[in-house]
Amino acid sequence: MRFITLALLCLVIACGDSTGKGGTDTPSAAPKKIFQFMRQEAYKSLDPVKQFDGASAELIQNVYDSLLEYDYLSRPYRMVPNLLTKMPELSADGLTYSFELRSDVRFVDDPCFPGGKGRPLVTDDVIYSLKRFAHGSLNVKSYTLWQGAVQGMNEFREQTQKGADMNKLDIAGIKKIDDHKFTITLSQQNPLALFPLAASQTAIVAREAVEKYGAEFEQHPVGTGPFKIKTLQRRGVTILEKNPTYHGTYPSEGEPSDEATGLLAARGKKLPFIDEIHLPLIEEPQPAMLKFLSGKMDWVAMDRDNFAKMGFKDEKGFHLRPEYVGKYEIYSAQMLTTEYWSFNQKDKLVGKNKALRQAIAYGLDIPTMLDKLENGRGVAIKSIVPPDIAGSERDTKADGYSHNIELAKQKLIEAGFPGGKGLPPITIEYRASTTRTRQQFEWNRAELAKAGITLLANFQTFSAYLQRIESGNFQVGISGWQADYPDAENFYALMYGPNKRPGPNEADWSNPEYDKLYEQSRFMPNGPERFALFARMNEILREEVPAIVTYTQIACGLRQNWVKNFKRNVMIDVPFKYFDMDPAAQAKGIQGAK
Repeated sequence: MRFITLALLCLVIACGDSTGKGGTDTPSAAPKKIFQFMRQEAYKSLDPVKQFDGASAELIQNVYDSLLEYDYLSRPYRMVPNLLTKMPELSADGLTYSFELRSDVRFVDDPCFPGGKGRPLVTDDVIYSLKRFAHGSLNVKSYTLWQGAVQGMNEFREQTQKGADMNKLDIAGIKKIDDHKFTITLSQQNPLALFPLAASQTAIVAREAVEKYGAEFEQHPVGTGPFKIKTLQRRGVTILEKNPTYHGTYPSEGEPSDEATGLLAARGKKLPFIDEIHLPLIEEPQPAMLKFLSGKMDWVAMDRDNFAKMGFKDEKGFHLRPEYVGKYEIYSAQMLTTEYWSFNQKDKLVGKNKALRQAIAYGLDIPTMLDKLENGRGVAIKSIVPPDIAGSERDTKADGYSHNIELAKQKLIEAGFPGGKGLPPITIEYRASTTRTRQQFEWNRAELAKAGITLLANFQTFSAYLQRIESGNFQVGISGWQADYPDAENFYALMYGPNKRPGPNEADWSNPEYDKLYEQSRFMPNGPERFALFARMNEILREEVPAIVTYTQIACGLRQNWVKNFKRNVMIDVPFKYFDMDPAAQAKGIQGAK
């Protein structure tokens, strides 16, 4: 999943209609529970197999279901059944998984179904959806999640790329048993095989909706998820409403501390608790914080200026200043994300001059930038894998580039540009134009200028950024990746040669030794042998510098005291279906904030 924004996700609560004003349908009716979520980017596509960005995934995760999902409360993160009665069972030879679908799952009501009534989910829906995922023309971005894992899937993909009708083809490794049972046979034993089935890209869709809406299916999702679309606007306010037929219930277990903190008080209750979610597009953090402080938002990111005013960090973590203690609750969680600079290998300047790329790597001062601009809300990393995932620098002892202007100048001489003489400006592509993004650019521009390197910036929307990157018309892209699943393979795949554009390898880089090591390590269990392969891959990346790894984000923000069932889960960006609110406490809190 592409990680779009660096600020945290925010939720705004209001009671009543879409304007945020209070009100009910009748004098005796209970007020609706309405969240307003601060989107910072417009979604791109709501077709699960075509989405490749966080803004789209946030909607897809709430209107569709995948076969598996991540447990909301448990740590470490683990997968649990979603559309299944139980976790898949693996055969004695370690190759075939057996699945059983729940019998109480229905698609939402929609005109694509006879009489407009949603029908039950069946095995054919799963097979149809997995065929769309494997389709060579439909899915040009995320097939790498399951590439080579299932018997016959690569062959199916090759045929559909040549124009074959997917409805007349089978995937050899996927077999229907009956309307609620099926099997998936792997190409080889693979400890990662189930992870993609918890990703939004493999969400289950209805054939009727795809066929009825055609090209408009991207804007007309029909799923089995906890919410359904009421109003859809890219730049305006999108509204989700509760799916009354949703099958899910609140978790019945979690960490030991969850009982004491009240997080298990809702165990076993029917989901979701929220009636509507209103999703306005707010691209800057300050307006969101102002609404939060006035009691009109329940979950908000801490941007640089407001964190400096309201919070502080010490060796024990993040805290509120005394005057805010008791008014709000602060939280923090280290994300499973990696920020990095991608060098277009086809660019005649940065792509063909390794010493220049090394000079840029030495010129960046990421730790100081995080301290000065981010209040310590990030961790500088030397591996492309976030620290909390096995196979990161903690296991590989990966060594990255440290800030060293003198070495940057030496590398610039080696590159043929002593003191920067004769070096044209280098343009950096940014996927946003927020104040925070511009501040980061100015910091990096000033640092690299000390070595004689001139940077220019192209600030743009995420959609425009994607178009430019996919076209190959760029020098350097500020890239970001959020874990599709918590395994290092998901990150090392970003530099794998066959994953070149339009895949996630934005640098369009290929190295035969790296590719061979990736293939060798991909399906191995974690341990010294796998970590040794990762260590060599890191050495290659450091020497060749197709990308400069910078940092992983620490999510830090505030929530209102009336929010219930809040626990930051970095594998579920916006877990709307679990949240609840205390209307009486909210009314009191809003009144006190005025």
